[in-house]
Amino acid sequence: MSGELGTVARLYRNSLRLRTSTALGDPVATVLNLRRGSDGHAAYERIRARGDLVRGRSGLCMSASYPVCNEVLRDNRFRVAPTSAIRLKLRPRPDQRTDFLVHPLDDSLASANPPEHTRLRKLVAPLFGAAQMRARRTFVEELVERQLDRLDRAEPVDLIDEFALRIPSLVIAELLGLPPEDHDRFAWWGLEFGATVDGARGARERHRTHVLLAELTDYFAEVTSRRRKDPGDDLISALTTAVDEGAMTEAGLVSTCQALLIGGFVTTANIIGNAVIALSAALDQRELFIADLDLAGQVVEEALRWEAPAQYSVRVAGEDVELAGHRLSRGTPVVALLAAANRDPRVFADPGRFDIERPNSRDHLSFAAGVHYCLGAGLARMEGEIALRGLYRRYPRLHQVGRADYCPSRVIRGPQRLMIRPR
Repeated sequence: MSGELGTVARLYRNSLRLRTSTALGDPVATVLNLRRGSDGHAAYERIRARGDLVRGRSGLCMSASYPVCNEVLRDNRFRVAPTSAIRLKLRPRPDQRTDFLVHPLDDSLASANPPEHTRLRKLVAPLFGAAQMRARRTFVEELVERQLDRLDRAEPVDLIDEFALRIPSLVIAELLGLPPEDHDRFAWWGLEFGATVDGARGARERHRTHVLLAELTDYFAEVTSRRRKDPGDDLISALTTAVDEGAMTEAGLVSTCQALLIGGFVTTANIIGNAVIALSAALDQRELFIADLDLAGQVVEEALRWEAPAQYSVRVAGEDVELAGHRLSRGTPVVALLAAANRDPRVFADPGRFDIERPNSRDHLSFAAGVHYCLGAGLARMEGEIALRGLYRRYPRLHQVGRADYCPSRVIRGPQRLMIRPR
């Protein structure tokens, strides 16, 4: 499919073309040219106002419709579009220890299509089953209590650095068998990856992405090499067996470990941060939650609906198809605006309101749908629920101080710095 992704690649690399199309009123280009870290919902609503499927000047299509996005995500005629379409082809750096360079999304099952995706998912999915999650619940609860102590200050504290990143980072490190003292490195990689995931524009950004991926590749190549010699009771050890049996390549192993690490904590950190921002603004909802902390799971679902951690996902028509009354030729890229679909008024009443009693919050598309439904959704939900319940039990009157600093990305939406006053 790489040859069919030229339209996406040219759009992301050619910032002048994007700016020109934006200036000419192209709503699709406007979304792709949003300032990184900005709130895109006004631009998404302009897409919705144009119809269920909007074709931009470039030929790329975009949808803010829940039914259309849901269909695109579930229909296997639409293929996953890797982010390699929007960056330079990766090559090992001269200072790199490994002889290959892989990307957490492009080279893992996240960008694979059936039947390859099905085969790879079967290798990893059992490690994220319900029984495995239940077995780790006590570990997460104890971790949350320890981390809450870090917030016990009279002065403002950064919730993201001291809590929201640490909980999922330390959980996924335990799951993968990685040393918890490497947390600061993991957190840095997660923030850097969020800032580069929507494509590098210019030499400086390409260099930044290259350095990040070289560090990630070297780290996990070394870890997997050690684990092969001295296996343990962890996910990486289990996956090295798959490599030895020929079910996965070495590069596939490294990229899968990268994807599990970064995906394993960035999404949860954004759930926690976005929920706290929403509850700080909607005080009636905060009071409801404080009065009944068993609503923590519902807070997680509404936070996911209200602000999708991944704002959109790209698919490409694998054959000529009809979508929302439009005939799309093979190779046509379609951007499913997940964040906009989650606020479709035909599905969610008063969609801009944060409502933890909303009966259908869980119908959101923030974890995608179909064969690419998020593998770690259960873990993220559990971590978010335990973290938010503990946070508001210990500090029921915590409130946001100042404005949040958001991840400088068009795709990833969540605060990278959020000052709160716990008391």
